[in-house]
Amino acid sequence: MPKYLALFRAVNVSGHNIIKMDHLKKLMTAEGYQNVQTYIQSGNVVFEKDETDKAKLKRDIETLLYKEYGHDVFNFILDETELQKAVDNNPFTGPEPEPSGVKKYFVAFLSGDATPQGNDQLKKYNRSDDEFKTVDNILYLKLSQSAADSKFSNSFIEGKLGLKSTTRNWNTTLKLLEMLKGN
Repeated sequence: MPKYLALFRAVNVSGHNIIKMDHLKKLMTAEGYQNVQTYIQSGNVVFEKDETDKAKLKRDIETLLYKEYGHDVFNFILDETELQKAVDNNPFTGPEPEPSGVKKYFVAFLSGDATPQGNDQLKKYNRSDDEFKTVDNILYLKLSQSAADSKFSNSFIEGKLGLKSTTRNWNTTLKLLEMLKGN
């Protein structure tokens, strides 16, 4: 049975779009999703479903969340191959976890491929030493300080690229890949 990762955009952030992961796990299981696992409170769900159309899975999960919680929650559906590619293509770090402390490596998953014009907008308005590189529908970030000190919020990324995005730190990305692999 195919195994997927759902990344939710903007849940449990600053008291908005609250979704308790234990409740979500029960809800998805009741709706026929199998072996549902959640990871931390920011909306990361690994599951199995006898469905190969990821666009349909995305729509079904968005509908389920709206019916249950009343939130329009955009989500990204990835399989192991796609997440492995995202890890392998990171130009700033290898596949090792980042040491404890301030996190500087992030992966922003995008709803489409970044255009050269969008990248130019990111460069134009990046007023710090933060580095970024887009590879297809992934934006890799190497922050000079911390996420709190960076211009690269999801709102900033979306405004400049004209795409939806959701961002995970490097260690979370690696953990999610491990979960997809069943480790």
